[in-house]
Amino acid sequence: MRHKLQRTHTSCGFTLVELLVVIAIIGILVALLLPAIQAAREAARRMSCSNNLKQIGTAEQNYEGVHKVFEPARPGPDATGANEVVMVGFPPGYRAQGKKGYERTGVSGFVLLLPFMEDQALYDKFDIDRGDGVWLSSYAGITWRNPEKEKAIATRPQVMVCPSSTTEPKTTLYQDWGEIPATGTYAFSAGHRGPKPTSLSKNACRIKHHNSGLHLYWTVRPIKKITDGVTKTFSVGEIVAGHTVDSSNVWTYAYRYLDCYRTTQVALNTPPGVDAVQLTADDGAAANANGAFGSNHPGGGQFLFADGRVEFINDDIDLDTYQNYSTIAGTPLEHDSSDDKLCKSFKD
Repeated sequence: MRHKLQRTHTSCGFTLVELLVVIAIIGILVALLLPAIQAAREAARRMSCSNNLKQIGTAEQNYEGVHKVFEPARPGPDATGANEVVMVGFPPGYRAQGKKGYERTGVSGFVLLLPFMEDQALYDKFDIDRGDGVWLSSYAGITWRNPEKEKAIATRPQVMVCPSSTTEPKTTLYQDWGEIPATGTYAFSAGHRGPKPTSLSKNACRIKHHNSGLHLYWTVRPIKKITDGVTKTFSVGEIVAGHTVDSSNVWTYAYRYLDCYRTTQVALNTPPGVDAVQLTADDGAAANANGAFGSNHPGGGQFLFADGRVEFINDDIDLDTYQNYSTIAGTPLEHDSSDDKLCKSFKD
């Protein structure tokens, strides 16, 4: 008798236990690979940030080649009165009254570099050289804002933004403007003097016009004044939280301890509002400003030096070394001694 052959069917699927094991393995692999992926992405962002600073550095070198001085952080003298600026170190015969409006501009040095970064068209919109300019000191008594200038101030060039930064594109200030000013993530190094002690916070001469660094209000530095050497002198560094009141960084503007004007008095990556002094910022907002450089790169921040190179500075850098990098000629103590003599009659 012939027996029928019976076929047995076996399942090709996973059991529940096998499926759970596979999911667990995938989870472990993801956990192992994710930090590496994030690190690779951060490395790419850091490289892009470095390239931005190098581009700014190239523009700065070209500016210095044409003008024989480095660009000021701010070409105008702020609201400093006529009786205050008649002093050693200011242009001979200068008086605040009678100066043209654009010569009291608070525009940042980054705007001055635009023609050297192939952006003459944007530069022209700021009307720096012939009209009323932008960000004029209130002392000038000129209404300078118009739709075209506001639109230029609201423009955010890619070179002004570190890809790792969490700074929002627009500031939280000036909300009543037709166009909200754009932020940036880089600022000029003004030297070692910042908001501490608070008795110095109102000394405009030692803080703004005659600080120890490369980029100041109004005062310009020729390369021969950098006796420490261009390879040892900060020019530009990173900032964090540039859209906030306490660390405002509108890239077209320069303001004491804020907006493209920073110092090394407090340590690198000191959080905004810490070791700060209260200022009355524009738009009626009171800022607790410390003037600190900071970065969203892990472990430190990137700085452009006066020779055009970019270097990553670690958070744990010795404070004396960090501050020495921000001076152009000698130690902070040596600068304090010479600038005290220069500014001894300046009371504000």
